[in-house]
Amino acid sequence: MKKNILELKNVSFSYEDGKKALDGVSVSIYAGEKIAVLGANGAGKSTFFLHLNGVRTGDSGEIYLAGEKICNKKQRKKLQENVGIVFQDTDSQIIASTVKSEIAFGPMNMNLTREQVETYTMDAIRQMELEDYVDRPPHYLSGGEKKRVGIADILAMKPKIVVFDEPTASLDPVSAQMLEETLEQLEREGKTILLSTHDVDFAYRFAERVLVFCNGKMIADDSPEAIFMEEDLLKATNLKKPVIMEVYELLKKKKLLKKSGLPKNLEELERLLQ
Repeated sequence: MKKNILELKNVSFSYEDGKKALDGVSVSIYAGEKIAVLGANGAGKSTFFLHLNGVRTGDSGEIYLAGEKICNKKQRKKLQENVGIVFQDTDSQIIASTVKSEIAFGPMNMNLTREQVETYTMDAIRQMELEDYVDRPPHYLSGGEKKRVGIADILAMKPKIVVFDEPTASLDPVSAQMLEETLEQLEREGKTILLSTHDVDFAYRFAERVLVFCNGKMIADDSPEAIFMEEDLLKATNLKKPVIMEVYELLKKKKLLKKSGLPKNLEELERLLQ
């Protein structure tokens, strides 16, 4: 049985201009899940993420961490230590003058000993293969390198849940592939991963669960296969079907497949053809 580690109950939030960014969102997140969050710009995805770690507090509704309701500043700090966010704009996340001091900033604010801060920092540096960058100014790194520093920022605090806001945005193919390998590594370590993306092919092959947002509401919560088979849902949210699914449906229509079963990647599709 999966362990419920984070839960939102009927959370709503409006910005000062009156725009309702979240409208009665309820969701349970379980340990070890890989979740893709989809929806158009302005659908509420980023605001949803900011509520997951307490940066924003809903106008109404409740948030629970491991069954404990988040009610005060101390509990919110615990929430922020357990849920780390890697922002889309890494420049807005980076504040220090060197890569190492940047990555050490989070652990330094966690009431750890100096030795623990050093250990946590170097663990994250090694995990993101940044050993050759420790003394370099992070603002002068490439987009992909900055993204690795931003991820290391969060990993150094050893959160149970890691949230990525548009992680593949502006990345070249090599950096995007490295990011996917990082996500696979985090999965092996038992981290719970949530990410928003406009890349439906990436979301389809990565996630085991998909949440779809539209106008501040969470309108769907299902497996990637079920989500991308819902033609009306895709049309209503301007989502495209993953290319691998379109190829599969075409081959199936032409009776060229030896086996049945939706493939997640080219390797699985090739097995269906053998």
